[in-house]
Formats: sequence, C-alpha cells, structure tokens
Amino acid sequence: MKIKSTDQKFKVFPLLRLKDFPGFSRKDLTNLETYYHEQLKGHQAPEKRVGWNTARSQEVRFEALASVGILEGARLLDVGCGLGGFWAHLKSKKIKAGYTGIDLFPNVIAEAKRLHPEASFEDRVLTARPFPPGTFDYAFLSGVFNVKVRDNWKYMRAVLKNVLKQTKKAAAFNVLNRESGLKETTRFMVGPKELVVFGRKLGVRKVHLLDGYHHMDMTLFLYK
Repeated sequence: MKIKSTDQKFKVFPLLRLKDFPGFSRKDLTNLETYYHEQLKGHQAPEKRVGWNTARSQEVRFEALASVGILEGARLLDVGCGLGGFWAHLKSKKIKAGYTGIDLFPNVIAEAKRLHPEASFEDRVLTARPFPPGTFDYAFLSGVFNVKVRDNWKYMRAVLKNVLKQTKKAAAFNVLNRESGLKETTRFMVGPKELVVFGRKLGVRKVHLLDGYHHMDMTLFLYK
C-alpha cells in the first residue's frame, strides 16, 4: 500500500520494511510515513515541515545536542536529519566538521540536498544498512523517538545500539519529557530517571542527562 497524493511536486514515499523497525506494528510504520509526508507538503517553514512547532524550539534542541563534545574537525552522523537543520546550526556556529545526514525518506533527502548542496545527505535505514564500525566520532538523533509506536523502548534500543557501533566517541539523542504535562497521546514520553537507567543498559562507559533547556525535552549523552 502506498500513500496517495494529488500534489505532483512531491513523490510518494516508498513503503518501508517492517523488519527494519523493531517495536513497530505495520500501522505504526504507515502512520510514520503518512505523518512526515503530510508535514513536508503541508508547510512552508522548514521546522514545521519536519514536525517542530517553532524554529526556536528546534534550535535549543540543536544547542543541547551539540554540547556533547568538541565537534570541530570531528566526523558527525545526523540520524533523522530531515531538511538539514542541524547542519545549518553547525554552520551558523562556524563549526567545521565532516557531516553526514541520513533520513528514511528520499523526498526529504532531496529537499535537504536542494537547501544545502554543500553537505552530504542520503536516504538510508540505519538498521538495514549500517555504516562500518567507527565511521563517525559523534552521532545525533533529534526527534527520532518522539512518535509513539507499539514498543518504543525496543526501537530505541535497536537504533542506539546500531548507532553506537558506528561511532567512536559518543551518541546524543533527545526525547520528550513526561513531566512536562504534554497531553498528546501520539507522542512517546519518558521520565528522567528511567531514561538514565535505559542509557546505562546500553553498555556505554558513561551517560549524562541534560535537562532544563526546554520544558518538554531532555537529551541523553552516551559516551563510549
């Protein structure tokens, strides 16, 4: 089944393979495709086209992620890169680094390449086609785990274990904070303590929770 669209400016997204998304149901996967398809074609503001409410809310999350370590000269992987917002943030801070952005959807990647032709982007499902071990120094995942699926913990564990194999120094990801009072039932939210416990079970040397920079958000650093 493919999502139908009468808007000829955007190609229909291909159906993703369920086996590449541990913890997802078939409905979850279809909903994910539909959501990002509609966001991309239904908005003009870059942040809204990838699911954020405001440019500032996206920016503060990027600032939190980028504080994981010294990024100058490092090799960076941006998982779920969307339209390349994190790359734009790095450029605005004059951080020179080797950047690779990946996303699930070819349409999103095509738009990222149009907006940032100088950067490296590709459509790739990381659980199906990982990079060689140790390819990157740092990996970043912003908003990747915000949509509620059948078993979010299983999906997070599978993706992060995969990501950690491909990084040498650390991975940083954010999630929605359950203590924020957000009432959207389609969003996955966790508490600070359970997030730290989860991170420690991933077999890393050190975890660090960054909180307080945004009332709805938390970032966890996983140091190897």
